[in-house]
Amino acid sequence: MPLGVPKVPFQIPGEEDATWVDLYNRLYRQRALFLCDEIDFELSNQIMGLMAFLTIEDHTLDQHLFINSLGGGIVAGGGIFDLMQVVPPTIHTVCVGVSASMASLILSGGTITHRLAFPHARVMIHQPASSFFESPTEEFILEMDIVLELRQHIEDLYVQKTGQPRWVITRDIERDEFMSATDAIDYGIVDLLGEEGAGLVFGTRTSTVQKKIGYGFLDFMFGKEERK
Repeated sequence: MPLGVPKVPFQIPGEEDATWVDLYNRLYRQRALFLCDEIDFELSNQIMGLMAFLTIEDHTLDQHLFINSLGGGIVAGGGIFDLMQVVPPTIHTVCVGVSASMASLILSGGTITHRLAFPHARVMIHQPASSFFESPTEEFILEMDIVLELRQHIEDLYVQKTGQPRWVITRDIERDEFMSATDAIDYGIVDLLGEEGAGLVFGTRTSTVQKKIGYGFLDFMFGKEERK
């Protein structure tokens, strides 16, 4: 029999006694968010709502977005990507399984020097697709202009976030381009490799200076005691 989502005790601020909450809600309180399904509007709205709420609650605490997704809708995923660029907290993106298609763009959209992939993670980029095969010919023709516009926009974002020249992005997204974690680092989609024995520290604050010079990931990868 499935166990469902485990529950853990958590004392809500302002309450005298602890209450039982599901595991993911407890992790959300520690600024750990999860993108682990197909990206649709429902999932996108949930993640954006959590980011906004946690930012209002304390805009100085870093947020960690764990990604294990095959991708999904461009518009729905674009909402997550855009919000990550404007909220004050440092957004750590972490690929824990696979980040494919739109999920790989979201992975690249984390704060520069705070994007991480675990050793066995896989990243895949490709060009936007359309459902033209389900549409009449006249609708397919109308959709093509939109798809081409979206492709150019996606290329712009990859160029901005990876530092690759446009011709490289244009060439590589023609087909499914799969990368290992180290390949993704070389490509510029992520910055760090999650190493064995390294710990994750949640609820940390990355100073403005650390964001600029790129050393904020030390508190993310290692506990403060490890750095002494």
